[in-house]
Amino acid sequence: MIWLQFKMKETDLYKTYTMQQLLDKLDVLECYEDEKHAPRIGELLEKQADIYRTLGVALPTSSC
Repeated sequence: MIWLQFKMKETDLYKTYTMQQLLDKLDVLECYEDEKHAPRIGELLEKQADIYRTLGVALPTSSC
């Protein structure tokens, strides 16, 4: 949590989101199994991808 607070300050994300708003925005990512039982990530919205990029975190891939 401390790292996230630091990164939010460093990247000015606090101008757009509170900590809870940011977590809520990323919380809606879903992980499910496809027909071959392989783990998959649901749709990643562009706003969510922007948050990951801003924080310097790799985007989630289709496999969880």
